[in-house]
Amino acid sequence: MEEDQRGLVFGNGKRSVVAIDGGLYENYPQYRAYLQDSVIELLGTEKSFCNVVIEHTKDGSGIGAVVLATSNSMYNQDL
Repeated sequence: MEEDQRGLVFGNGKRSVVAIDGGLYENYPQYRAYLQDSVIELLGTEKSFCNVVIEHTKDGSGIGAVVLATSNSMYNQDL
């Protein structure tokens, strides 16, 4: 693994997907461009394109609720 000057660790071969729900991201292409530019500024061009994917999702809050409920029920079964 590689650590950059900001202390961020890369090189594990995994990609992160950031799912965004909402009218601002969906309806304003300029906002999407600003968001991508910010990720590039934080991580650098090569690492941001290789490691981070930003996707729009419909009903993100509903999906998040399902993920949370599932992880909670899995945790309770382990007790």
